[in-house]
Amino acid sequence: MGYALFANRKIYYTDLVFSLQQQLDNIMQQKMNLLTFSANIADGQVTVEEIASDPTNLNNYYEYWEGAQAYVDTADADGGCATTTSEIGALAMEQNDSEEYLAAIAEMLNKPVNEAYSKQYNKKLEVLENQLDMQQQKIETKLTAAQKELESVKDAEGKAIDNATPKYSGVG
Repeated sequence: MGYALFANRKIYYTDLVFSLQQQLDNIMQQKMNLLTFSANIADGQVTVEEIASDPTNLNNYYEYWEGAQAYVDTADADGGCATTTSEIGALAMEQNDSEEYLAAIAEMLNKPVNEAYSKQYNKKLEVLENQLDMQQQKIETKLTAAQKELESVKDAEGKAIDNATPKYSGVG
C-alpha cells in the first residue's frame, strides 16, 4: 500500500518539475525579447519595420519613444538635453537662418541625441536582464532539488512495489 503514497508524491514532483521548466522557458523568452529590443534601439533609431517584426515588445517601444521625447524636452540639469540642443539651435540661427541649413543641423543633432538616450535606456534593460538572471538561478535551484526528489521518490516507489508483490519461490 505504501507504493500508492509514493505514486502520489511522484505525480506531485512531476508536476512541480514541469511547472519550473515552464517558468524557465518563460524567462528565456523574456530575455530573448529584451535582447531583440536592445538590438533594435542600439543605433538610436527605431523603424516601423523593427516594431512590426517585434510585436511582443510593443509596450517597450512605446515607453522608449515617450522617454526619448522627454529626454529631448528636459533640461540638461535635469538629465535631458534640451538646454544643449537649444543653444546649438540658437548658434545655428545666428550663422544661417535658412530652412535647409537648420534642417541639416537638426538632422546632425538627432542622431547623437538618440544614441545618448539609447545608452541610458540600455542601462535600464541591463537591470531588467539581471533581475531575470536572478529569477532564473532561483528557479534552476528549485528545479534541481525537485528533480532529485522525484528520482528518490521513483526509487522508493519501485522498492515499495517490489516489497508488496508476493514472491514465488517455486514448487516445493
